[in-house]
Amino acid sequence: MGLDGFRLRHLKMLVALGEHGKLGVVAEMFGISQPALSRTLNELEQMSGHQLFERHNRGLVPTPQGEVIVRHAKMLISEAQRAEYEMVVAAAGQGGSVAFGTIMTPAADYVAPALKRIFETHPTIDISIAVGSSDVLLEDVLNRRLDFAVCRIPSGMNPLWFDYLPVGQETLRVIVAVDHPLSAKPVVTEDDLRHQSWVLQPHGSFLRQVIDDFIRRHGIVPASVVSTSDALLTMLLMLQSQRLGIFAEPVAALLERHGLVKALQIEGDISVPGFGLVKLKERELSASAELVYNVFATTRNP
Repeated sequence: MGLDGFRLRHLKMLVALGEHGKLGVVAEMFGISQPALSRTLNELEQMSGHQLFERHNRGLVPTPQGEVIVRHAKMLISEAQRAEYEMVVAAAGQGGSVAFGTIMTPAADYVAPALKRIFETHPTIDISIAVGSSDVLLEDVLNRRLDFAVCRIPSGMNPLWFDYLPVGQETLRVIVAVDHPLSAKPVVTEDDLRHQSWVLQPHGSFLRQVIDDFIRRHGIVPASVVSTSDALLTMLLMLQSQRLGIFAEPVAALLERHGLVKALQIEGDISVPGFGLVKLKERELSASAELVYNVFATTRNP
């Protein structure tokens, strides 16, 4: 018994069953009858030697073994899709493809310079960039949807899963619209920050934990808080609703140079641990991904 008889189509079926939990829905997706899909699932369970799904009135629920195979199936499907795409790119004589992720801070003064170096020597390389929180990015690294990420390793993830190379530090700045009453103050005190309306990162994110700790330590009681991870929505709420926001220092400086915001001079910086270049341990990257990874590894945050 084992997984030797599993095909890519079988893996796709298992992923679909894990996501939808309904034989009828998944059978329709794959253009087969529900009994045929049920027989296929039974055969896969027999081949694996494990029950992969529990049958309930409301549908199918993955067993612990089923969760394992669905998770790895997602990785294999992602790798197969990448391989198919790279073959098309190679046939067209282009430079290969790379997918990586980054938290917002490095995008301004670490990622952009590294990409400039890459495109000077490899102008046809195809690069996809995801911007998000560290936990979301590393889930995609684990599932092989991303080759690597520029982020932190959250406390809830095992650092032994990854290779980590430190590349930069981060300081947060409180920013407001240029017409906000606080923008004219040379130094903003704790009293000035009390009873203001804010737009912050979502609860549970690393940056929100840092910001909440800063707010508690300084006895700041917000009048109201809107939580969002979307940078554009954050900007719109700041500009249109006079809310205070918190961005990484290089991002705040970039926006300030363009006259969009004012970075406040507050009593004490909001410092957070540095970020790094993170990839799955012992994962063999494609030639294009290895090239980009190495350029990032030799680029240092100013």
